[in-house]
Amino acid sequence: MLLPRLDGPRLTLRPARVDDLEFFADLNSDAEVMAHVSGRAASRSDTVEEWTRRVGERSDRAAGLGYWVGSADGRAIGRWGLGRTESDPRAAELGFRLRREHWRKGFGAEGARMLLAHAFTDLAVTRVWAGTVTANIASRRTLEAVGLEQVDEPSPGVLTFEVTRSQWRERA
Repeated sequence: MLLPRLDGPRLTLRPARVDDLEFFADLNSDAEVMAHVSGRAASRSDTVEEWTRRVGERSDRAAGLGYWVGSADGRAIGRWGLGRTESDPRAAELGFRLRREHWRKGFGAEGARMLLAHAFTDLAVTRVWAGTVTANIASRRTLEAVGLEQVDEPSPGVLTFEVTRSQWRERA
């Protein structure tokens, strides 16, 4: 299965490509964007390593799982993903990362909603989960706004959120 282009009211998600590496490196080079991910700006080599993992072991295009670049007004503003979960092939990990100037404008939630709809209507995914740190209040609020609930704290300061297909359908 090819990853589809997804269109929302203000945001377009298109499948990430190899030539997006420079965009990802630029996004990851902002220390504030990376504050709750690694605590520091990422180097280009860090980004190459991250995206090698993401487009390799974390993607499963046959199952419709992978990564998208989000654009608003024709300009790339962030990345969204439904990553493969090794321990549960019917689960997907939701994630997003946006340029700082697009924070608190609803783009994270818009893209997340688009991926939840894709996961639960087009794919065999039965559960979507996301992880974040306690200190990342904006991410926590976004996850809750799109219907994920906190279900676990696997280690101090790290939170897991999730929503199942049946919960998502009940709320939709």
